[in-house]
Amino acid sequence: MTIKRFRQFALFLALTVMLVGRVESQAPGSSPKAELPPVHHPSMSGLEKLEPDVRQHLVSLRNSLAALAKDSATLSEAYGQMGRAYQAYSLNSPAKECYLNASRLAPKDYRWLYLLGNVSQQEDQIEEAINYYNRTNELRPDYLAALVNSGNLHLQQNRLDAARPAFKSALAVSSQCAAAWYGLGQIALSNRNYAEAVEHLEKALSNAREANRINYALAMAYRGLGKIEQARAALEKQGPVGVRVSDPLIEELQDLLHGERLHLLRGRMAFDALRYAEAAEAFRKAVAANPVSTTARVNLGAALAQLGKISEAIEQYREVLRLSPNNATANYNLGLLLANPDSEDALLESVKLLLREKQYSAAIERLDKAHAQFPQNGRTAAMLAYLLAAIPQTELRDGAKALELAKMVYQSTGLINHGAIVSMALAELGRCAEAAEWQRKLIAAAEQNKQVGLAEKLKTDLQLYEKASPCRHQGEIIFADDRKP
Repeated sequence: MTIKRFRQFALFLALTVMLVGRVESQAPGSSPKAELPPVHHPSMSGLEKLEPDVRQHLVSLRNSLAALAKDSATLSEAYGQMGRAYQAYSLNSPAKECYLNASRLAPKDYRWLYLLGNVSQQEDQIEEAINYYNRTNELRPDYLAALVNSGNLHLQQNRLDAARPAFKSALAVSSQCAAAWYGLGQIALSNRNYAEAVEHLEKALSNAREANRINYALAMAYRGLGKIEQARAALEKQGPVGVRVSDPLIEELQDLLHGERLHLLRGRMAFDALRYAEAAEAFRKAVAANPVSTTARVNLGAALAQLGKISEAIEQYREVLRLSPNNATANYNLGLLLANPDSEDALLESVKLLLREKQYSAAIERLDKAHAQFPQNGRTAAMLAYLLAAIPQTELRDGAKALELAKMVYQSTGLINHGAIVSMALAELGRCAEAAEWQRKLIAAAEQNKQVGLAEKLKTDLQLYEKASPCRHQGEIIFADDRKP
């Protein structure tokens, strides 16, 4: 049996912010500095939707900000910290206003300019973000993240000549910056300078071995050079893990978060970097912190799907729809997974849905088509054999085909559960003595393997086979999550 390699789905993440409500300006004349524009803080009704410790944290910072009126240096820091808290909870609009005020009060503090750039980048304000990153580097030329981010934004806009100096400046700061080498490699690849691309991409990979996504670009560069074997070898090593630059100012934001939101932010950052295993772990922690969080579960489902764990992803989306039946993201993602023809997990889940709805003919038709398209998928063949031998709508049964499929599967896997389908098919054909003999061998194997529960179930079926013909099953469907066929 073989398992097809999972293709990445274009699944949506849920928003990591669950705070919805009005925003309110500071009352007229209440601004700590009259010449500063007001900050539109979230309304108190909006804050009520947050966890108590989060709400207390934000209110505390707001009170500290309001208490400061004269000391510009202290006030700048207060605005900056307020902005950091808002950004940590993805409240980008008030965060940006706080950073602007902090920067006006302390124009030589690079932190607020950089964070302004980061918020602008999140909001797809590309030119604004680049401007803030450039101003950051005027004050702090060695801050790698600003240089790399600026280069990446130029690269996204296909402005290769503008991206190149940003990446080279980053390498002047640190010659081991994998993200900068990767950026230069992409530029060279776009310009069809394949030898140069290989050189840069290999340096990137040598400094970030875990970033297996680099291998895809490296394979394209080798192919451009006509080095097919090297290209093939690189493609075999490609994966979902991206390359990222160290970014202390953003990483510090995580320390401001509490509970579920901390894990949601970490998961989102890992997901955006294509580090899906890391993202799934973070989203699992978010679910543990708040089991009824639809946001955490939707995001966990997306990460699991990218890891090829389709059944687990589907389970998360179903739980979301139990909590919130009209959740658009969960409905879309679940539909996409169930409709994907290349995923055996998705196919079997969709068949189980049809069986629960007693749409037996549609279930067999779907399995039959899938088996014809992917005959190497053993679980599909096993499920089809199982239904053809025991489906409640008896006119849909086909004992001969079930026996052929079941024997093929059992010969391949040797699993006792698969052998039990052979017995079912024999019983459906009226070959009760053969079914009983086959079942006794399976029982002996189960007992030898100390599979007590399975042995007892097989003994129950044996009693049916030992009766005089007919000995066919009465049509009880046992789903794969109860006993895998």
